[in-house]
Amino acid sequence: MGFEKFGQVGYISQTKVAPLISYLQKGVVAGTRCKNDGKFYFPPRADCLDCRKSDMEWVPIESRARLVTFTQVFFGPPAFEQSTPYTLGLAEFENGLRVFAPISKDLDRDELKPEMELVLRPRHVGEGVFYQLEKP
Repeated sequence: MGFEKFGQVGYISQTKVAPLISYLQKGVVAGTRCKNDGKFYFPPRADCLDCRKSDMEWVPIESRARLVTFTQVFFGPPAFEQSTPYTLGLAEFENGLRVFAPISKDLDRDELKPEMELVLRPRHVGEGVFYQLEKP
C-alpha cells in the first residue's frame, strides 16, 4: 500500500512515510518525531532535517488549530486541475506546528478569518484518503 491511496494522484513516489496512509484510513492524522532531538514533522519525514538521523516515531496530531492565512487556487497542478477552484490554508497548532492543507468546501470563503479555530481531519474520497481543515 502506498501513496496511490492518497486522494488524488499526482507525482508522489513511494517512501518510508507510507504509514501516513494507514493512519488516515484509521481516522488519525499523524506526523513523525525524531527520537534523537524531538523535532516534529508534518507532513511526516523519514529523516530528521536537523540531526540527519532516521530514528523517527509516528505521533498523532492534535486536531485543533488556528487559521493563519489562506488562499484560493484557480490553477492547480495537473492532478488537481479538475478540483479548481479550491482553498488552501495555513493553520498553527498550540505546540507551534504549522500545517498547510486544503480547507473543506463546506466552509464558505467569506467565513474564513485569521485566528479562526479549525480542525485537521482525515477524509475518504472513493478509494483514496487525504486530510483537510474543517470547522470543529
